Amino acid sequence: MTDFHSMAKVSVGQILGLVEAVDEVGGVADAATISREVEMDVDRLGPILVAAEFLGLVTVEDGDIRITELSRKLLTAGVRERKRIVREIIDDLPAFRLVMEMARSSSTPLGRQEVVQALSDRVGSHQAEDVFNALVYWGRYAELVRYDSESEQLTVRVAQT
Repeated sequence: MTDFHSMAKVSVGQILGLVEAVDEVGGVADAATISREVEMDVDRLGPILVAAEFLGLVTVEDGDIRITELSRKLLTAGVRERKRIVREIIDDLPAFRLVMEMARSSSTPLGRQEVVQALSDRVGSHQAEDVFNALVYWGRYAELVRYDSESEQLTVRVAQT
C-alpha cells in the first residue's frame, strides 16, 4: 500500500474518534463493537482503521483493534502536542519526505502540478491527486506546510518547536 493513500479519505478527527472509542472500551475491541460505538458501519470504518494502523495508532489482529502506546500519548496530549506527534509520524512517511525535500530544496513555492507529477512517478498517476490532497490536509494539520488553493502553491512552514 502506498504511504498516504489510506489517509486521503479520512480526517484527523475520525482517526482520533476511533482511537478514543477503542480506549473507552478498554484499549482493545473487535471491529463490530467499535463500529457500534462510533455509530458507523464497518465499510465506512474500514478506511479509518487502515489509516490508523498505517500511522501506528492501532494494531489489528484477528479482527481485534488494539490501541498502541503512541495513541495513548496522543489521547492525553493537548492540541499542540498532538500536532507535534502527528508531525513526527508523517515526517517519516516516504511520500511526505519526498515532497518536503522538494519543497526545502526549492527557492520558490512548489506548484501543485509539479508535486502531483513527482508523486505520480512514485504512486501512479491515478493515486497522485489523492496523495497530494492528503499531504496538504495532514501537512496543514501538523503545521508543516502552507497551501494556497488559488495560486496552487505549496510552501514549507518553518518548524515551531
